[in-house]
Amino acid sequence: MIQIAQFFISNEQLTSGAPAHGEGDGWHWAVQFTPAHGGTWIDATLTASRELTLNPAQIVWLGALDNLNDRQAHTWRQTILRAPTTNQGGLGGNDLPAGYLYDHATHTETIVYFPPDSLQWSPHRFYELTLREVIEYRPTPRYGLGLVPNTPNPNFTFPPGKHHFRFWYKQSPLESTPDPWVAQRRLIDAVAPLLDPQPTLIPDAPTWDELAHSTLSDLHNEACWIEASGKQGLRAYVKGSSAIGRDEQKGFELMTQLDVLLPLLHWRERTGAAGADSLIERLLDAVRAYQIIDPHHYLPNHYPYQPTDTFMDTWYFYENALVKLPWVAHLTGDSDLRQTFLTALDGAREFGAKTRHLLPLFADAKGWQARGSLLNAGVSGMFAAGCWLAYQMTDNVNYMVDARQALTTIMQLPPHQLTHEPQQLSFAAAAAGPYEGWEDRVADFVNLALRMGYWGKDPTVPFYDPRGMFQACASLCYPAYKENVETIWAWSELLNQDDLRPKLPVSLMAAFANLQRCHNYAFFDPFLPESMRRGPCPYIPYEDLATAEFTHTAKLGKELYGAGEVFWSALLFSRPGFLTDLPPDVLTFALDVPCLSLERAPRRWLVYNPRPTALEIRSQQGDLLLEPHAYHIVGED
Repeated sequence: MIQIAQFFISNEQLTSGAPAHGEGDGWHWAVQFTPAHGGTWIDATLTASRELTLNPAQIVWLGALDNLNDRQAHTWRQTILRAPTTNQGGLGGNDLPAGYLYDHATHTETIVYFPPDSLQWSPHRFYELTLREVIEYRPTPRYGLGLVPNTPNPNFTFPPGKHHFRFWYKQSPLESTPDPWVAQRRLIDAVAPLLDPQPTLIPDAPTWDELAHSTLSDLHNEACWIEASGKQGLRAYVKGSSAIGRDEQKGFELMTQLDVLLPLLHWRERTGAAGADSLIERLLDAVRAYQIIDPHHYLPNHYPYQPTDTFMDTWYFYENALVKLPWVAHLTGDSDLRQTFLTALDGAREFGAKTRHLLPLFADAKGWQARGSLLNAGVSGMFAAGCWLAYQMTDNVNYMVDARQALTTIMQLPPHQLTHEPQQLSFAAAAAGPYEGWEDRVADFVNLALRMGYWGKDPTVPFYDPRGMFQACASLCYPAYKENVETIWAWSELLNQDDLRPKLPVSLMAAFANLQRCHNYAFFDPFLPESMRRGPCPYIPYEDLATAEFTHTAKLGKELYGAGEVFWSALLFSRPGFLTDLPPDVLTFALDVPCLSLERAPRRWLVYNPRPTALEIRSQQGDLLLEPHAYHIVGED
């Protein structure tokens, strides 16, 4: 039985496929069933002739509830994936609204998906709604899975008129109980065909390489720079671009310098853009201002700093000191930066040993102690990434032992305990790649990142299309350019490995990358409504774009700590010269952009057709025929 709002659809109506309908005092409802992709779309219309107040819960009821079972064996043996993802304190976000429940009593799995653009009847959407298992004790005890209000008052007010409800569900027999990671694979496999991969194209949009040249020019603007304690560095936000004063900081951050410097080094090597040289030297000087705080083996994020400044938000330290800094040291041949990285990694190894790699959200490097009550276990993926880089630099196998231990620990946790910054999951996937037999786990981390993605349009923000973007951080409820691109950065390296590709959701990854390629322009002044633009430097991305839940656009400011992702985008979305007359909606995704491997990969591209029809691609190496939503790997001769 299915409940939509306060009307019910019986099992007989479901199996017959005939339209269901009913009426009451001042209202009428009708439901249409449409088979699709192994499941069923349920489209309901509520027509009200007067104002109605009702609970809009939409639930697939699965069975009768025995009071003994739900308190003992029954609920203990179910496997449940709730949605959207939550932060470490349990506060929900607004990403993929798809849930899973395996019922051991009936050996049945149920998957439900609620398209984000079908929730116009709920002005605050996932601020007030959660997709989860449901238990009801009266009037008849039962259990199910569905979308339910999460507010103290579950009733919504519906004005006179038509109100549309829509969701997809699928039920399948499954004999063995899946663990949450297996359930997640089945969830992603089931809902992937429901994604519309056709991007919204912006007419005459520049290539990302052209935009990178514009960003390079903007980065020379003095509104991007600040002087502190005799050193110059990039600000966190362009001066004059923030409506709430985030451009008023008195210092600068290591995160910002490394965010721009690392991809800029790669981009200059690839393009030979001499205009980057002076900027690179300026950024290197800022990075060299940071020194290890002894005896704690800690590299701070802010400048200026004191020897007592050892408190951290852990992902800043792990991403910057352990992933980006070693890359800069490697690309520049700077032995001092290399030693700074290895010393910082010693501190991280000490902390990993103390916490058994269940790392906290906040910590103090003085004694390497957790601060606060929350975990950010997913940051161990960044630790493993740093260990893999150190192993390549030193041939010390102990680093790989530490990386394996860290990844093994977090893989024993259920997925929902690892959601924080989405790129943490991509670094975990990249770090798991070298281990034999871990192909499924690599895919698991990618799938979890995809659960933090935006799969549908948002009618409340018609000026851009969020599909393909990622929630900036669990519960923040808006996409951010930095996290968008850093999440797919590692995909280049992963998709280039022939032994990994069969396990990865390649077509879905390609669809997301292509949607992002076409939609990420929305973070820049020329592609936003003029009333939303603020400050100089039009080719530095804003941090924030609005969603139904988060109603601010460009209020936080233009994030210089996300400007480097323009150069990553130029590298990832390059167009090979031997492919001619490429349609603008077709993806070419470079597979030689390194994430963790210090060895340069051969030049190859993944070519993806987002269309529902076959497409012929012209190539000097021989034409390609791509089936709908299919991909092909091509390379230079």
